[in-house]
Amino acid sequence: MMEILNYIIDNIYQFLGVIFSIVYVIFSIKQNILCWHALIIASILNMFAYNLIDLPLQVMMQLFFIGTAIYGWYNWHQGEDKGKLKVKSWDTSKHIKWVSFGLLTTCVLTILLKELNLDSSYPFLDSLMFVFNIIPMYLTGKKVLESWIYFILIDIVSGVFYLITNQYFFCFLFFCYIGFAISGYKTWKKHMT
Repeated sequence: MMEILNYIIDNIYQFLGVIFSIVYVIFSIKQNILCWHALIIASILNMFAYNLIDLPLQVMMQLFFIGTAIYGWYNWHQGEDKGKLKVKSWDTSKHIKWVSFGLLTTCVLTILLKELNLDSSYPFLDSLMFVFNIIPMYLTGKKVLESWIYFILIDIVSGVFYLITNQYFFCFLFFCYIGFAISGYKTWKKHMT
């Protein structure tokens, strides 16, 4: 028991960041606007956790998530007030553009991390997880149904990555995210216009 407690204490930012990240996802599935407040708290905690494990793009991604939370809260608040923001689906051509943009950006960021020696332990995966977490976060703010599919795919990659690198709280979080994303997709699909 003491070993578990010591692990939590040694990884307190990661532990608390995971708790608030789970709260964020549960609230977002329910389309509860408080999800964005939970995301801000989770992002602040996760910034410290990612810094400790030398993943600089994950630190920067948390800043993006804070901005996304502000945008998402505003967008949802405005949409709910006016009854305009509804769950929608995008056609395949839009997604092909986003995935292509994401892969190109991943390659560019990987090269930059290596060239600038930014202390990324895993430059390609750091870049991939950065880009393909940002894209669905943006889509979530717009209530695009397929954001959940993007999350499922990147959560699988992230969960395996954190398992291999012994970051067990993040591993747990991303494997939980897979189930949450499946649930989010089914829930949002029921609310399609």
